[in-house]
Amino acid sequence: MQITLLNFSLLILITLVVSTGGAFVVRHFFDQASLRSHHDVTDPLLAVIGTLFAILLGFMLANSMQRFEQARTNVEREAEGIGDIFRLSDAMPTELKTKIQKSCMDYTNTVIDDEWPKLQAGGISPAAGEIISDLWQECIAYPPVTQGQSNIHQVILQAMQQTGECRRTRLAELKYTLPPTLWLIIIFGGLTTIVFTFFFAINSLRLQILMTSIVTILICLNIYVLAGYDAPFSGDIALTTAPFEVVRDLMQKRMSREAVTNQTAKP
Repeated sequence: MQITLLNFSLLILITLVVSTGGAFVVRHFFDQASLRSHHDVTDPLLAVIGTLFAILLGFMLANSMQRFEQARTNVEREAEGIGDIFRLSDAMPTELKTKIQKSCMDYTNTVIDDEWPKLQAGGISPAAGEIISDLWQECIAYPPVTQGQSNIHQVILQAMQQTGECRRTRLAELKYTLPPTLWLIIIFGGLTTIVFTFFFAINSLRLQILMTSIVTILICLNIYVLAGYDAPFSGDIALTTAPFEVVRDLMQKRMSREAVTNQTAKP
């Protein structure tokens, strides 16, 4: 399931109902005088539990945000690599240049139109993998003749290596998620923090329900943000194909200009 605020709202609503019901149950079985008599114990315990939970959640959220930014940078470098290969292929013989540029365009289109929707569901595109393999062969098979061609060929191979490494990293990031054990710890910590708010005696039941609801919503929203950053290719907080779209636009404009130039050059 994709992590969106819409489908996460149902979980927030369920948690609100449970927390509100818990507050009613505690007020039913414990009178306010009894609850107040234990404030000296419940107050510091809530402070300790809340602080520990906030630290744990903060560290996990910071780590997930860092991995999300690394994934963004990796996608940008992959798109840059394809763009560099496309431009550098101008130094190749015409037939090979045409093949390489077509492969670059095909790969970019496949990543945008086919692979990205599959990434959102946790899958990959076999077609994109085949195209990148063919592009590798096209770049490797070229035998440079002059020193200039050799220099260009070396740079193309470096760009090809960057693209391949970034693609492998992007696919591996599908598996880099928080393990279920840590999710259980986070959920248990959040529920414990909410439960401890039940044991404070407030004269106005409405006020206590309101305060409990605010705490519940804030905890749920923080967990939502954590879940969103933990899944960089799906949900509301997701990486887009913008870097590839920019490269595709540039390649299309370049190919259109060359087509016009070649048409004009014909007698």
